[in-house]
Amino acid sequence: MKKQIETFIEELKSNKKLSSFDEASTKQAVVLRLLSFLEWDIFNVDEVYPDYSVNSHSVSYALRIKNNNKVLIEVKRVHEKLDSHQKSLVSFASREDVGLSILTNGIVWWFYLISASGDWQQKWFYSIDLLKQKPDAIIPKLIDLLGKDKVARGQSLRAAKALYQEKKQKMAADFVPQAWNRILSQPNKIFVELLNDTTEKICGYEVDSNLVEKFLIKNLEKWLIKDLPGLSAVPPAKIKEAPIVLKDELGSKPTSNTSTTSSSSGTGQFRITQKQDSYEGKTIKSFTFNGRTEHVKHWEEVLTNLCDYFASTHKKDFEKVLWISGENKTYFSRYQDQLRIPEKVKKTDIFVETKLNPDEVVKTSRALLAEFGYATDKLKITTE
Repeated sequence: MKKQIETFIEELKSNKKLSSFDEASTKQAVVLRLLSFLEWDIFNVDEVYPDYSVNSHSVSYALRIKNNNKVLIEVKRVHEKLDSHQKSLVSFASREDVGLSILTNGIVWWFYLISASGDWQQKWFYSIDLLKQKPDAIIPKLIDLLGKDKVARGQSLRAAKALYQEKKQKMAADFVPQAWNRILSQPNKIFVELLNDTTEKICGYEVDSNLVEKFLIKNLEKWLIKDLPGLSAVPPAKIKEAPIVLKDELGSKPTSNTSTTSSSSGTGQFRITQKQDSYEGKTIKSFTFNGRTEHVKHWEEVLTNLCDYFASTHKKDFEKVLWISGENKTYFSRYQDQLRIPEKVKKTDIFVETKLNPDEVVKTSRALLAEFGYATDKLKITTE
């Protein structure tokens, strides 16, 4: 099975017609073939039920075991953006009481654990890109999540829950140092009482709470974790977000399209507020940074190339990028399963999100420049 899938992925990478596939071609040439390699009988509608619908709502396929829906799959044409289709798929899967649902354009596969708490966005737990990710990294996960035998035995759902929990734990672990700094910077009643009680047990005398708080403030700087990018000795609650308005690099009149990205400059966190012309729907031709022009075919190449550059020129403090984030969105992480379509930055253990629209690419690239002390007008974008 593994070898068949690996060969199939290599065929996809060399298929020059792939980008022209419509939805029907994507279903037949990509999705059904992959399902067949995962040992589903694609010619048996009792196993792979096409155009499954209930009350005017439908999905491309329902994978069934003994007449019970186990997995719902919604297929779009190759390279179609999937974002706008998530909510309807997850809502439908929730109503049908299906454990696992998948949204795919044949190349990108997004997995949702329907029983997970929260809204449809929080139910997403894993993503695969057949063209960008190494087969050895994704094929075992594909088999665990979609292999017919795994689904029939309930192992698929258990694997999904394990990946979901792993994702949550990794995300939470990233914030433990920040939580520690906040506890120290804003000592709560329990923390002060604990220190007070322990002092009394040692010396036999109760110390005034005000003296405990003064002691904490006096020693705050040496106890804080200071190597966190974007954090300083200033208590988090006292850090003010200073809006910085950046001039559009093309010098054209800005539209009402405003983008916001959180970043840092060594003295605390701030927010970059950028008014810019929208690049949505435009085809990128090249970008110029620091006097050097790079010709690219895809928007995400702007961000990945800049990441590789800064990872090379700022090796010691490149991890600062981990603190660049958007509203409810992670752009950089050491854990690729926290991102939708991750790409590893060369010579680092950090991944960058590449599932971004053109405006997000430009916004994040500018934040990257600001993080390393470059003026944003050093980045020039040329479109067709």
